[in-house]
Amino acid sequence: MELYQIKYFLALCETLNFARAAKRCNVSQPSLTRAVQKLEHELGGLLVVRDRHLTHLTELGALVRPMLDEVVSHSVRVKSVAEQHLGTKKKVLRLGYMPSIGPTRLAPLLTRFGAEQPEVELVLVEASQLGLSDLLLSGRLDAMVAAYISRFDKRLRYSRLYQEQIVVVVPRGHRFQELQTVRLRELKGERFLFRTNCDLGEFLLECCRKQGFEPRIVYRCARENWVQAMVAAGFGITVMPEFSHTNVATVARPLVDPDLVRELSLVTAAGRRHEAALSCLLRTAREEVGNGKELGAARSLITFPKRIASGIEPGT
Repeated sequence: MELYQIKYFLALCETLNFARAAKRCNVSQPSLTRAVQKLEHELGGLLVVRDRHLTHLTELGALVRPMLDEVVSHSVRVKSVAEQHLGTKKKVLRLGYMPSIGPTRLAPLLTRFGAEQPEVELVLVEASQLGLSDLLLSGRLDAMVAAYISRFDKRLRYSRLYQEQIVVVVPRGHRFQELQTVRLRELKGERFLFRTNCDLGEFLLECCRKQGFEPRIVYRCARENWVQAMVAAGFGITVMPEFSHTNVATVARPLVDPDLVRELSLVTAAGRRHEAALSCLLRTAREEVGNGKELGAARSLITFPKRIASGIEPGT
């Protein structure tokens, strides 16, 4: 039996008139009659005696009426509880990012998103690129910010965010502060602080070796704030993406010869329905790019080696 059939029958119980019951249910009289007949067929007997002058319930109709009334009451309560639950349930957007992605460029975008979606809790999840891809495809992330995409995965959808230069970060007063750019080979002999959470670290070392020198590593650490604090204290220099640079006591200069530039994208799962919060984030990102706020659009991207660039390869 269908809920609408029960509701039509109960309306007929109250009015004992097919025309008035149909009007109350906002349906035609034939539709109401057919619904009651289907209910009778389901229960195996007549529920209503149709009399020209006096329509009344049969014994079966009188017997099942209170029980069917309870069915409708329960359905109303279930719907009310569901609406209350959904109305009070906290909305969460889970956004993944790589350890080497800094907050400087993303923060304004996320702040604007937060202003437009004040009821949404934004949860940031840090992991390697391959780890983020697995989390996204398994539904444990709503979106992720990724870099080094050499080949698009058909399981994913990409929205370009921005480009960023790889820079050398030095303490104030360092000789590099007077330069507009720093050639990679000029790092030779410098005390180098190695960021162990950086996905391009090994590639950077290879680039230095191709320039004819081995970086003089004096410090290794995964904590960005510690690395930058040690640079500010004069312990050495480091290399990082420009929007990871946050320490005002240090100075950043673009690396050239070769230029190291990467492109970042906002990535979602293909074919997955977007909740309102994720749709808002995607729209905000598109508007930021559409307004020309993406940086470095005129730069050419360096081709990173496959083991770095293949963080989101099909089949991984």
